[in-house]
Amino acid sequence: MTNERTNQVGQGNHPFRAVLWDIDGTLLLSESMHFRALRHAVATEGVEVPDEFHHEIVGRAAKVVYEKCRQTFGLSMSFDQWRRLKYSYYTAHATEIAVRPGALEAWRMFGELGLRQALVSNSDRIVVNANIRVLGLEEPGFISVSINDVLRGKPDPEPYERAATLLGVKPHQCIAIEDSPTGAQAALAAGVHTIAWPEDWMLEFPPNIRPVAELEPAIRELLQSTI
Repeated sequence: MTNERTNQVGQGNHPFRAVLWDIDGTLLLSESMHFRALRHAVATEGVEVPDEFHHEIVGRAAKVVYEKCRQTFGLSMSFDQWRRLKYSYYTAHATEIAVRPGALEAWRMFGELGLRQALVSNSDRIVVNANIRVLGLEEPGFISVSINDVLRGKPDPEPYERAATLLGVKPHQCIAIEDSPTGAQAALAAGVHTIAWPEDWMLEFPPNIRPVAELEPAIRELLQSTI
């Protein structure tokens, strides 16, 4: 995104003060890696996970996914065992994950507009930190919220409320960018203006959310409409 495009939306001429990003599937094309890691974990009990199972768990917190796996496949391993197997695979292969096209361009545009930015994830801290390294966003004072930082993960609004508090802004002053219905529901419940930018168009979002195929035009339209 060029400076000319940035100027078109008017620096500081809109009500927003921060952008809260989901990570998996939004900034990073990491959902397939999460699914690979899940398959690796349950394969230790001889379980083969079908492709369609992914639609049932996208955007869900680890505990919820584990319970779904336990009920569906009859796992005998504990949550901690499952989590260790899954995360060790994920972190070992994190460098293979690609950044989603257009995501960091939008990140830079928001920065040029003077908007603060933070990450809001349903993943454990070990995964969030691995993802931040892949994105190259590590810097002093960088704010991210993981499932370990809250009592209730998405779709509860707490992760988004916490991120806004850490940034020193109100939720209604924030834009959330999400790829999953679970995340969009959390952002909406927190009072955050939400842009749904899904990879998977089979997902069903809340009725007041219209998913967008391209992030840049959606951002420009939003900022221009609120000037």
